[in-house]
Amino acid sequence: MPTETRHALITGAALGIGAAVARRLADDGWVLLLLDRNGEALEALADECRSRGATATTLYAELGPGEQWIPPLKAALDTLGHLDLLVNNAGVADENDPDDVAAWQRVLAINLDAPFRLGAICLPYLPDGSRIVNIASVLARAGKIRNTAYCASKHGLMGYTKALALDLALRSITVNAILPGWVDTPMLQRELGAQAAAVGAPVAQVLRNARRQIPLKRFVQVEEVANLVHYLASPVAAGITAQGIVVDGGYTCGM
Repeated sequence: MPTETRHALITGAALGIGAAVARRLADDGWVLLLLDRNGEALEALADECRSRGATATTLYAELGPGEQWIPPLKAALDTLGHLDLLVNNAGVADENDPDDVAAWQRVLAINLDAPFRLGAICLPYLPDGSRIVNIASVLARAGKIRNTAYCASKHGLMGYTKALALDLALRSITVNAILPGWVDTPMLQRELGAQAAAVGAPVAQVLRNARRQIPLKRFVQVEEVANLVHYLASPVAAGITAQGIVVDGGYTCGM
């Protein structure tokens, strides 16, 4: 990878895993382009990254169907000049019935189509030796009730990761996916909160029951995922590509 200041684009950057990745890279002085639909949280994160010594630019955008987010992204990339790391983190975890066409289209558009389009847009800005990291899920290898759209999107993202890695191998651009299990994020809190409401149980009880299913008896922390992104972006990980690396506290038992 280039030895000069490194540039990264992180989608879904405002909260959770994306924000943790931004903070980790900021500590190393990366130049960051932070993309999210939550403008207020995004600006707060950018200020924090600047206080850590990074240069941070924000791009408020709603990924998904349509072209409205593409021109401002291209303009931001033109200003950036080049990109050493693309982190496709933005995603939604909407549940759906098997015949819910609208939910299917929305989830696939954000979780699978957007990473493909981002990769295509960013490709001219990626020098040889740069990195792409896709944030998938353990549900890229399994199914879950009322999650046909989400599971299909993450299975597809894993396939995209493997194939793109082969396409870009001659340029020494590595492409990998991280497959988190239950990560302690606002998204997880909302999901388990909804489950608690559905069964009339206290949220604390649902959280305890979820943690008991994990061999390490705790949720994965966002910093643990961010550290793995940092590693995959480092020179020592140059030989790792086309991989899906699970971070789940042992929940899937090495599946």
